Amino acid sequence: MRVILLEHPRPLDPERFQDVVNAPLSACLTTGYIASVLHANKIQVEIVDANLYGWSAEKTITELCKKSFDLLGVHTVYLWDNTKSVFDMLLRLREHGIKAHINLYGFYPTFAYERILLEYPFIDSVTIGEPELTFLELAQKMTAGLKNPQYNTDGLACSFNNASVVKNKPRQRIVDLDGLPFPLRYIPLTPNPLHKGRGKGGGKKKGIHTYILGSRGCYGNCTFCYINPFYGDNSLWRGRSPENILEEICQLHERHKINYFYFADANFFGPDKYGKERARRLAELIIRNGLKIGFGIECRANDVEEKTFSALVNAGLKQVFLGIESGSQTSLNRFKKGVSVEVNKRAIQTIRRFGIELSLGFIMFEPYSTIADIRANFEFLKEMNLLTTPSATAHLLHHKETLFQGTPDYTQIFNGQGNHAPTGYEATYTFKDERVTMLFNLATHICQKALTQMWNAECGVWSGKTSLNSAIRNPQSVFENQSLIDSFESALGGLRDLEK
Repeated sequence: MRVILLEHPRPLDPERFQDVVNAPLSACLTTGYIASVLHANKIQVEIVDANLYGWSAEKTITELCKKSFDLLGVHTVYLWDNTKSVFDMLLRLREHGIKAHINLYGFYPTFAYERILLEYPFIDSVTIGEPELTFLELAQKMTAGLKNPQYNTDGLACSFNNASVVKNKPRQRIVDLDGLPFPLRYIPLTPNPLHKGRGKGGGKKKGIHTYILGSRGCYGNCTFCYINPFYGDNSLWRGRSPENILEEICQLHERHKINYFYFADANFFGPDKYGKERARRLAELIIRNGLKIGFGIECRANDVEEKTFSALVNAGLKQVFLGIESGSQTSLNRFKKGVSVEVNKRAIQTIRRFGIELSLGFIMFEPYSTIADIRANFEFLKEMNLLTTPSATAHLLHHKETLFQGTPDYTQIFNGQGNHAPTGYEATYTFKDERVTMLFNLATHICQKALTQMWNAECGVWSGKTSLNSAIRNPQSVFENQSLIDSFESALGGLRDLEK
């Protein structure tokens, strides 16, 4: 029994390169965790990261056809309008004689499994939700020679006679995350792969962080997010113990000389007092063990407070991605964020006092936005001095809520109706206020133009997250940034007299 886990090619779409919601960061170690679980159970597994290697679909097909395998697992990422290219590639594998069982896993197929299986009958199964134990059971049943194991494996969906879809019983979530082996990390074709930097001669290398997944899920219930629905109904935040996390960090630090880590958790902190105590315990262990490391995290504004952040900074905290989402209390309430605008402001101020590099999650436009909401967002960004560089400003001023299958907003606002992108995964919508539509179209035009120029200047390299502190402030940059702000403010002011 031989298994290949594929990270398929992900060509970036210049029209959507600033949108990172299609591939949650918390999914970045999914393949590594599946591989480690298979390896621990004596199943031969190989990871083929065509995305990291920069392979085309044609190159990926050529390389896979050189290999012998019985089960192909594909971490399937939504690629906007290019999503069909993934399925075209898999169909061509079949046409080249690949008879292996093809299983898809990840956020996108978890929610779009029904349309995927009906439209692409050459896919044998889709893993729903947390994949490690489901994929292991599938591989074990195939090893035992069981016929059509997809029909009786919990956590799988499959087609029946190419006419209907069978969804098996959901698999229970993994409660003890400490019981999982550390994700399999491998040495890909590029040199020194586990850190960011430049290659010989100053040429740019792929920016690759060493990620740690310290928890799964989130204690929040934001209406635009599908993290918790991915793990199942009434999903709760689950965290690894600080001791277990430290052990993985120490292994990477000692074996590979890694000095910088980024926590891929959707929410680094657990709920309430426990979450902060756990974070401080991890900081204490890092310091006690004499680790000279740096790290980044992602969190909610209400998790930011002096005592905990002081401990984390002493342990090496350098970066924070903060999900504040809005400067309008009306929008925050609609999102069910459970925080106030003032809490958002205090969080930003606290992070800045510690000198931490700050990035933001922010939704300027959402389906029910009013001109008043947009103005509140704009004034908030100005007051908090967040419109500091062309990249940050262009990103923040036009970001629109994306409605993906699995999010409460997709279900509650649209109930799956209306126009959809490939496989029904993304719902399109128009704003309820026509003036917001006018402003959005103008903001998108000017911001996309600026982002495209930066994209071209960076030779197509785009991180997707906008740092607010680190850009070089040269006169041209200052001029471009102020032009974006002035254009948006002028357009917003022109709509003032039209307010109802």
